[in-house]
Amino acid sequence: MSLFTLSRILVGDSAWLHSVAWNSLICALLLTSTYFLWSRWTPGIQGQPDDGVSDAVEPGGSTSRDEDDNTSGTGDTISGDRDRNTSDATSSQEKRKLRCDDARMPAANAPKRKLDPANYTVGWICAISIEYLAAQLCLDEEHERPEDVSRHDNNDYTLGRVGRHNVVIAVLPDGEYGTSSAASVARDLLHSFPNVRIGLMVGIGGGAPNAHHDVRLGDIVVSAPRDGEGGVLQYDFGKTIQDQSFRQTAFLNRPPTVLLTAVSGLKTQYQRKRHQLEEAINLILQKEEDLREELGRPNASSDRLYRSSFVHPPDKKHSRVEICGVDPSNLIKRPERMKQPQSPVVHYGLIASANQLMKDALVRDRLAAEMDVLCFEMEAAGLMNHFPCLVIRGICDYSDSHKNKEWQGYAAMAAAAYAKDLLCRIAPNRVEAEKKIGDILSGLQEVAEEHLDVAKEHHKVAEEHRDIAKEQLQAQNNLAKERLSDKEEQCHQLFRLTTGSSYEWYKDRVEERVEDTCMWFLKHEHFQMWLNQESGPLLVSADPGCGKSVLAKYLIDRGLPRSTTICYFFFKDQDQNTVRQALCALLHQLFSLKPSLIEHAMPHFRKDGQGLINSTESLWKVLRNAIKDPQAGPVIMVLDALDECAESEFTDLMWNVESQFRSDQSGYGKLKYLLTCRPYYQIVSKFRRLLDAFPNIRIPGEEESETISQEVNHVITRRINQLCLSPQIKSHLEKRLQETTHRTYLWVYLVFDYLEKEYFKKTVKVVESTIGTLPRSINEAYEQILNKSKEHAMARKALSIILAASRPLTVSEMNVAVNIDATSQSIHDLDLEDEEDFKSSLRSWCGLFVSIHHDKIYFLHQTAREFLLADLTPPATVPSDLRWHHSITTSHAHAVLAELCVRYLNFFNSDVSLPTAVNREAGHYVDRRSVVFIDSLSDDSLSDDSLFDDSLSDDSLPTDANVEAGHSLDRHTFLDYSAQTWGAHFREAGIIDNAAIIPFALRICAQDSKSYSVWFKMYWQTTDMKATENFTDLMVASYCGHPALVKLLLKRGAEVEAKDSSHGRTPLWWAAGNGREAIVKLLLEKGADVESKDEDGRTPLSRAGMGTRPSSSCCSRRAPTSGPRTHMGRRRYRRPLGMGTRPSSSCCSRRALTSSGGMHMV
Repeated sequence: MSLFTLSRILVGDSAWLHSVAWNSLICALLLTSTYFLWSRWTPGIQGQPDDGVSDAVEPGGSTSRDEDDNTSGTGDTISGDRDRNTSDATSSQEKRKLRCDDARMPAANAPKRKLDPANYTVGWICAISIEYLAAQLCLDEEHERPEDVSRHDNNDYTLGRVGRHNVVIAVLPDGEYGTSSAASVARDLLHSFPNVRIGLMVGIGGGAPNAHHDVRLGDIVVSAPRDGEGGVLQYDFGKTIQDQSFRQTAFLNRPPTVLLTAVSGLKTQYQRKRHQLEEAINLILQKEEDLREELGRPNASSDRLYRSSFVHPPDKKHSRVEICGVDPSNLIKRPERMKQPQSPVVHYGLIASANQLMKDALVRDRLAAEMDVLCFEMEAAGLMNHFPCLVIRGICDYSDSHKNKEWQGYAAMAAAAYAKDLLCRIAPNRVEAEKKIGDILSGLQEVAEEHLDVAKEHHKVAEEHRDIAKEQLQAQNNLAKERLSDKEEQCHQLFRLTTGSSYEWYKDRVEERVEDTCMWFLKHEHFQMWLNQESGPLLVSADPGCGKSVLAKYLIDRGLPRSTTICYFFFKDQDQNTVRQALCALLHQLFSLKPSLIEHAMPHFRKDGQGLINSTESLWKVLRNAIKDPQAGPVIMVLDALDECAESEFTDLMWNVESQFRSDQSGYGKLKYLLTCRPYYQIVSKFRRLLDAFPNIRIPGEEESETISQEVNHVITRRINQLCLSPQIKSHLEKRLQETTHRTYLWVYLVFDYLEKEYFKKTVKVVESTIGTLPRSINEAYEQILNKSKEHAMARKALSIILAASRPLTVSEMNVAVNIDATSQSIHDLDLEDEEDFKSSLRSWCGLFVSIHHDKIYFLHQTAREFLLADLTPPATVPSDLRWHHSITTSHAHAVLAELCVRYLNFFNSDVSLPTAVNREAGHYVDRRSVVFIDSLSDDSLSDDSLFDDSLSDDSLPTDANVEAGHSLDRHTFLDYSAQTWGAHFREAGIIDNAAIIPFALRICAQDSKSYSVWFKMYWQTTDMKATENFTDLMVASYCGHPALVKLLLKRGAEVEAKDSSHGRTPLWWAAGNGREAIVKLLLEKGADVESKDEDGRTPLSRAGMGTRPSSSCCSRRAPTSGPRTHMGRRRYRRPLGMGTRPSSSCCSRRALTSSGGMHMV
């Protein structure tokens, strides 16, 4: 082989080798690139820690390693699940850069990953199911549900990944809303997922559009600090719906800085290049077509903003925008959005949060104008101090009466999409750098405990530390419980009377004072004199509406020295007006603050058990002995509104108070009473001896009238500054209102309610004309409120019910009561409204005249009751121009309620299902699921047609109620009240012999009627009494004190000497024992035997001679029993209006028995 040939071969081989090497290099590079890309899209490769957090591309194309150099984000962020291989993705979407949610998407059929709870660092809370669904749809990857959570964790969780963050999503329990529910969910979440470091509250809310913020349906509002405030405003919403006013209470904590920084960065990114939230939502719905109708964007035509003065019709049960129409006069015209009209706009600012829905456009506008509020919702206030988070709300309505659900789905999706974009702005290492939320709260708790210790050491907390003082009181209560034995604790809790915080609530419902008011009182010479003396009473008297209760609340909370034990009780006509209730409340507070004093109650408790709280005499003894104990120290007892104490008990109350300060009584230590009342002679005269020896203050007295006037002027100024008026108009209105004579705090309240509701042109001329229409007095204000009602008959019916009711009715009870009429034949005929709609109806009938607190219905003020009652003022003094003033008599009010109760009980004339247990305090069934069939009911209708008066035809009588066991128990809520009180109302109404209601009442008394069985068995179930058997109709009528019924029954031949089968007692025995003098006379005229003995050997005369004070509304309080009872337990009903003790007491019965001809003393 030649050299040349060899060289050619070598050269060829070299070229071949070179080619092979080059190709190998290329293959190696390709393999390396493939491996790199594969490792980037698959978790757990190249030794990457499997902590559940993926290393992905940052929004805008940067990785987490580039975070420090690329904080602004150079690309777009989108907000939906993305699949790089989706075939129907648009070309514009295909050209986008890699984004956070493109990070290593698992295969569709890949099993869900299961991570340790410690791997989750982001908490996401939703309030309702539609928000929960939207959050789940925005996950890039869903993980397995947790197998183990905290023992007491009641939450439902969905776990998954958004970008590079592991997220735990929780939802509030179905049907539960508000701040407390949200706080409970957050608490449980932190227990089960202790590594959570940032939080989000994402969902829907109501918008608050104004001239500066064009908030529309589908837009997004993000909580952002403004003017040094934290982003979420908590306000007192309790009176927003009822009284059309609001009171700011607190701003809450700011969101974590890492979230605020991300919000700022995302805002800038959206400004540079528009967001793609709409596209993200549409991409999700392309894969979830069956959800498009529920979650897609509604037609723009349904986005209607109504004028604030235009209220949704209260009789319409469904808040659909079609009901209100498109009348231009009712709508606010807004320009069309030129840029992206179908895309949500993101707003940043203050979100207002409270415990009830905002459905009042006037209050919405006021908060929007004064506080720059953009949105209203119900949960965030419960989270900010317990779960530091950012609040994101999609706007689904305008926080007015036209609220509906049409936009809720889309609004929830918009908020969730924004939340996803936000998380993609945040690097995982930044979240890891945050403290655990649980650790933050622990630190705050330690700080709170340090403050609490300081408060205990000094025992005097400054006004600005009011919250700390409350914590101190709670700590003292807890300490008291620890010191008490089980028996002592039982005794202590017995004095609370109810499971709720009854006496506390009556104080807390009183308005807070306006800042800088009440200060004159603290400086008053008589107040200072009283403070400096060791013991004694101070009487503060004032006319109605002058602010006595507001002053009392201020003194209790802040004005009285903290070194003194302070106990209080607010008398309230109808449901908190007895001395027994007052003493129990005072003792409960005293033993809470001074646990060692419980020893003075224990001897009585061991002897009487629960009967202790029913003996006023025993309660006074316990109080006296406890106060005398040196360990009691200085004690101040505040009794507010003594004029609302039950009239029959007032004299005894004042005698006992006075006895503690008589010169011959010593050893009462440092006890002081602060008493407030109206300056009525019959009340003040009872204090005469005390007034001569101790100081008193009259508001407004000659010396204080100018001071009070200045304080009222100060309140007027404050309220005017809250109105959206020009400075010129405000000044003019302030001047005119302050010129009004006889102005009081209550008058100011009513006038401003009128001004805030009424629309008027904001000019001096129109304002001057409006001032001319303002009420000049409280009575004129009440008259205007009721004259506005378009349903005068329903208003009068509702007001009569409230006047006569023995206790405040619940909304549900009132709903049933007002719907009963002469055409109602059964409970199925009752045309009941939804509870919220009924509240609106009640408001439209009665306006501000009534208010709803804790689901119970009250008059706005005691003066409202007095305004209506005709019995309190001679007719000649009633102004002719006031049609409502003194327009309802006591007997008429009772007649209205008596007829409703009797008709209602007559509905149950067939087999019916009834609840087994009733909560008589609340008026609700304890267990709405448990029912029991009333047995032993006759299948035969009442056949004795002769019982019915000719004035009422048989056709108008109630027929078979046909009530089924499964029927809604909402229709039964009036049963307990009817069964307990029909007899008392019937008696107090003074029903005449031929009244149309007589036949209905006879049915209830007749043993062979189904109405009787239902009433009597229900009555027996709800008392702790032993019922008697064979209780005849004449016995029922005699026992309850119904002369008209007794006369009719005697005329029909009822057996006068019939005896019940349990105790052998006659109708005369039952009448005499309950002080029914008129009944006793009727029975004696028919020859009733006054010496007929029962099984115990007692006669009617001996029963009458026992001298026991009868229950003034016995048929509403006691079932027929085997003998007299000294107490009624906690189920005791209060005395209804006009049910005071009458002369027909046992002594009167005895007089009637002994004065009859031929009668001998036994």
